[in-house]
Amino acid sequence: RYRQNMNSFAAFTHNIIHVTSNIDLTLGLRYTTERKRFAATFGNNNTGCVALQQTLTDEANITAAQIAATPALATRRALAQALIGLGCQGNSTAELNGVSIRDRRSENQLTGTAILSWKPIDDLLIYGSYSRGYKAGGFNFDRSALKAPLQPANGQITTSFASLGGAQALVGNLQFDPEKVNAYEIGAKYATGPFSFSIAGFRQEFSSFQLNTFDGTVFIVQNVNGCSQSLNGADRDQSTFAAAPNYNAAAASTGACASDNVGYGVVSQGVELEATLVPARDFRFTAGLTYADTKYRDNLVGSNSGAPLNQALRKLPGDNLSNAPKVVVTASAAWTPDIGNSGWSMLFYGDTRLSSDYNTGSDLFPQKEQDGFALVNARVGIRAPSQRISIELWAQNLLNKNYAQVAFNSPFQQGASTANFQDPVYPGGRQLFSQFLAEPRTYGVTLRGRF
Repeated sequence: RYRQNMNSFAAFTHNIIHVTSNIDLTLGLRYTTERKRFAATFGNNNTGCVALQQTLTDEANITAAQIAATPALATRRALAQALIGLGCQGNSTAELNGVSIRDRRSENQLTGTAILSWKPIDDLLIYGSYSRGYKAGGFNFDRSALKAPLQPANGQITTSFASLGGAQALVGNLQFDPEKVNAYEIGAKYATGPFSFSIAGFRQEFSSFQLNTFDGTVFIVQNVNGCSQSLNGADRDQSTFAAAPNYNAAAASTGACASDNVGYGVVSQGVELEATLVPARDFRFTAGLTYADTKYRDNLVGSNSGAPLNQALRKLPGDNLSNAPKVVVTASAAWTPDIGNSGWSMLFYGDTRLSSDYNTGSDLFPQKEQDGFALVNARVGIRAPSQRISIELWAQNLLNKNYAQVAFNSPFQQGASTANFQDPVYPGGRQLFSQFLAEPRTYGVTLRGRF
């Protein structure tokens, strides 16, 4: 049973200063204070998992002498350590039965914006802007985070909360930090008669980027930051799974960065174009193009203090963000001809959105990739004078395009012994994947009335 209480207060100001007749300066500030309190009480009578976890603990602590005598034990130890790292430790044991934990966090943030705009002629606006954004931190309600990453006890892996000071001593592991962004933009907007056009170039730098990932067993909420020094690939360690490429028995603890070298971990930069054309009174055409290079930095850590990135996110460094296609093209056309002199009119409308390839999984494993696709929507209708009554037939996803909204690791399901499931290998071995598909073609009728 979880309980969370939040109080948020803010004060802001937004001001436009007319520097000259054609130059404006916009200044805005916002001060936000937020308090969150969290408490949880656990109940569990699962005895089967206790025995399983004890077996894992025993195998995870196989000694070097035992491995020297029986080399095959190395794989068993690595697999047990990986399974514990996936969240088996203390996640469902009777040890939490009746245990209560509590925590609180407070944040005070100053954000704002500054925009300088200039109109050299009446039809043209040129501007530049800077904005500082903020998204509050909070708590991960997946209790496996209480003991992530692995906590050693006397040089051995443990599944005992008691040996680590109890669940309350580890409650800080549930917290994640606020996300912050510095955003820069320059652009121009031109409008004259039936034609308008705008262009903008942008760059956004995200610190403590908040990422939620399901790894097949637990939900990982991780802040992602960048390190200005090279980590020599330590943030890309495959896992402690001995069968995996780039095996590293110490992967859970390598890849740290000095706190004074920690900076933003995600950058998004690109250009946006938008145009509108009205060649005739009853016809309107719009088009847009966005090119966004949105990616993680090459050297990543998992917190402001420079702690190592979670192993499940080892594909992130240097790669694009999930659900962030590099190219998006949009277009729409609307025609509303009159029906004689009756005052009634017709409506013919269509729009399309073309997206390039992107990955739908926050851990960026290649099996979650979505190929580029185009969606088409359409609408046709008839409208009374002043649109007092209208009836429209419509279709969404007219071409019935089949595509995935998100792909995820199928819980506790191992893949086959083929390259598709082994490359890359997950911390616990091979993995099956599932998808939530987007809506297929839908169609219907809408009746509107104004009174």
